[in-house]
Amino acid sequence: MRKTIMKYLPALAGIIFTAGWFLWIDGHVYENTNNKNADFDGPHIQWIYYLPGIFATLGMVMANIVDLSALNSNSLLFDGGATKVRVWLFISFAISFGCIGAALWIMVAVFLPPHNTNDAAQWPGIAITLQTSLIFLSSLLLVFKKVRQDDEYDQF
Repeated sequence: MRKTIMKYLPALAGIIFTAGWFLWIDGHVYENTNNKNADFDGPHIQWIYYLPGIFATLGMVMANIVDLSALNSNSLLFDGGATKVRVWLFISFAISFGCIGAALWIMVAVFLPPHNTNDAAQWPGIAITLQTSLIFLSSLLLVFKKVRQDDEYDQF
């Protein structure tokens, strides 16, 4: 059972990643469609609102590009390779958390009341927050898969 779950974990991470970007694109299309109506009074999506998703994707790539075999129980705290991997992972997760914070900031400052009084115009703010959260979740799933894969080899 565990091997089956671990086998399909990257596919699940890809589905979650795709769902995150799909939700943001849906929020943007929703905003563009509704802003064409004359009676719709909502915020417009600017190019800067794409940055949390782009940088969250960068953080995901950064977290999954390193070789996690340097992180083992035999490495000391100040071992050269292990320290570099730990710093790299810290920076990648800091970027991801910063993107979630930026998405929350955009949602609260632009798309929620009192700045936006139109209830129908809140979906893009919710979508950008869901997007960055889902990208971070997919990153965690991929890192978990890599860690578990390395642990299976250590058992023999």
